[in-house]
Order: sequence, then C-alpha cells, then structure tokens
Amino acid sequence: MENFSIRKAVWEDLDGILKIKNEAHRLYVEERPDVYRESEILYTEGFLKSFFRHDRKVILVALTNDEIIAYGFIECMKVNLPMMVERQYAYIHDFAVSEKHREQGVATRLLAYIEEYASGNGASRIELAVHLFSKEAIGLYEKFGFTPRALRMEKELDEKKKRE
Repeated sequence: MENFSIRKAVWEDLDGILKIKNEAHRLYVEERPDVYRESEILYTEGFLKSFFRHDRKVILVALTNDEIIAYGFIECMKVNLPMMVERQYAYIHDFAVSEKHREQGVATRLLAYIEEYASGNGASRIELAVHLFSKEAIGLYEKFGFTPRALRMEKELDEKKKRE
C-alpha cells in the first residue's frame, strides 16, 4: 500500500485509534484470557491525555483517505541512574495496524517513521514489549533489527484458580 501518510495524532483521532485497538485486544483476549478480558475501556483517560499533554510522548498515526489505519504510542525516555549507563531511548507503548491493512507495508513504514522520530528526539535506541503469541509482530520487529533483551516470566500460584 503506497497511498498513506503518517502524522502526529490529534484528540479527534482517538475513535479511529480505538477501533484498531479493539481489533488487537480481541486477539489478546483470545490468546490470554487469564490476563485479558473484554472491556469497552481499553486505556485510562489519564494515559491517553498524557500523550497529548507531554512533550516527550506522542501518538503517531498512519492514514489513508482520512481513515486511521495504524498507530504507535511513543515515549522518549531518559535513564539517569547511578547503576545504569546514561542513555535516551524511545519506548513503543502500543503499536497496531488495522486488520484490513496488514501485510501491505504499513507497519514497516510506520516503524521507519518512528525510528526517524526517535532519532530526531535524541534516542539512541527503541525498546518495546511484545507477546510471545504475536508471531507476526515478532517477525516484523526482528526484520527491523530488534533483538530480545529480557524475558518476562510468570507462574500461576493457585492451581484451583488456573482451572476455573
């Protein structure tokens, strides 16, 4: 797909963003019902507003014919702790492409745009978290040069709850 643009989101874009988030959330509920549940509220109002009020946060959207077809929630962060190397990085809080626009190069172009945005804001790297069941997303990120840095693990403590 060649005919789309990328820009910073405005508050009026939220309906389009949330439509795509709902599509992605359905997969999360299906794959991990022990963690995710159906909900009409997917983000808190405070979380959303922070991306419109904070100079280190932005939502980038891809559009075609005034329809939002993908988004990325980006935060530019600084690490300045005595035990860590001082650095700046961009963190992708959320990233999704609408179901009907997948496999058309939208994610690739949006990620390239995010790289430019991050670099232009002083970031030396981009970080994100991805679910292990999201094989397509993992493949995309690996194609883009992302490598694993940590593995988040879990253990169910109450076997009765697990079976319920």
